[in-house]
Amino acid sequence: MFTSINTTKKEIGNTVNNGFQFPVYTGSTNPDYYSSTSQQNKIEVTNNGEKENYSLCSDWVEFICTWVTPIEIIYRNHSTENILVEKISVHKNPNFRNLHRIYLHGVEVCDIFSASNNGTHLYNEVSVKVANNMLYTADWVEKVKKVVRYFTLEFVRMARYDIALDGTELTKIDIVLNKFTKSHTVQIKNDALKVLPLALNKKELRWTGWSIGCKKSGISARYYDKTEEIQHSGKEYMLDFWNKNHISTEHVGRFEVQLNYKRLKKYRIDLNNMELLTNAEFLGTIFQQEVRPWLKFYRVKRQDMLNHRKEIAIRRGREIELIKWHHLPNKIELLEYYVHKPHSNVINARNTISFTLREILRNPNTSTTAQVDVIEQYAKEYNLCEYVQRKINELFGEEIEPQYTLHLQRFLHKESEPDEAVNNH
Repeated sequence: MFTSINTTKKEIGNTVNNGFQFPVYTGSTNPDYYSSTSQQNKIEVTNNGEKENYSLCSDWVEFICTWVTPIEIIYRNHSTENILVEKISVHKNPNFRNLHRIYLHGVEVCDIFSASNNGTHLYNEVSVKVANNMLYTADWVEKVKKVVRYFTLEFVRMARYDIALDGTELTKIDIVLNKFTKSHTVQIKNDALKVLPLALNKKELRWTGWSIGCKKSGISARYYDKTEEIQHSGKEYMLDFWNKNHISTEHVGRFEVQLNYKRLKKYRIDLNNMELLTNAEFLGTIFQQEVRPWLKFYRVKRQDMLNHRKEIAIRRGREIELIKWHHLPNKIELLEYYVHKPHSNVINARNTISFTLREILRNPNTSTTAQVDVIEQYAKEYNLCEYVQRKINELFGEEIEPQYTLHLQRFLHKESEPDEAVNNH
């Protein structure tokens, strides 16, 4: 359990402090995701034409549906090869007993939670959570609609939605919040606003990652270093998304605004207009409406905090610009879907191919067809056919001896295919 930051004035001799207390645990964390939406469904957007410093995207979409036919029966009786249902035995949603992962044409589209177990949902309600990597692709809404139609589900309400703002400019938030925990020269007006750290960098002795607000209120936010999080989570498709939206991939900060059903119900988002969640102007306007009124930190003078009320010190101070609101993007360049293979997987595939070829070179008499199958599988899956050809020439020479021909004949006299996986990385 975290203790909240106390921003009331404390005097100890000639000093003041924020009364900051350490949480009971530290370490790295993979943040939960959430976010926001609009006012009265009426959005007014002006395009200022200035350079965009950020990327903006939906990062968590979850909604509630009801079934007409019990969904477990549909799982057992599904008869199309286009839909694959995988049962997941362990999950983190406390409101449902069952989780099934849904694939469309071999692509993971969403998770469906079913069988309410605590009275939070009706017996015939399920929760549909869109796969995170799907949210960064161009046609994710259409894929989700196909799944909903296939299982004859009826949309009821949004359950949770996140908007993520990314950019190197956002790293200043981390600096300001660390200053806020240590000094009274950085202040906020609302003492009830909880600002809690998520982890401690023991080497640098500074907090990393922040939670702002309270989820029970319907809106909260998180800030963390997204580039560092990608190294732990393996979400390398984010690098492609940033590159496509002209965002530097070095030391990118992420600010997520998180909305739950209490906040979402007034926005009337449903399955029919969910395409709006891919519109940067729509998301940007919502993001401003939800975040700008309360995300305000002020630089104040220490003497003003010692000698006057906090309200007076803030009035004499100046607001710190955490986000350049006029630079929010007005367009989202989403990715075309492909089965993303991290660069580390490509390296492992190349190493396996090289190792197997060397084993054949050393022991041609005991080599098996299974070894050749492994080489062929990795070559096709990771577009390494050209690499295989080069490696064979390097190890076996231009003129391959007869004892190796039996094993390598399927790789000989084939036209080389582009080594796309290597070129892309």
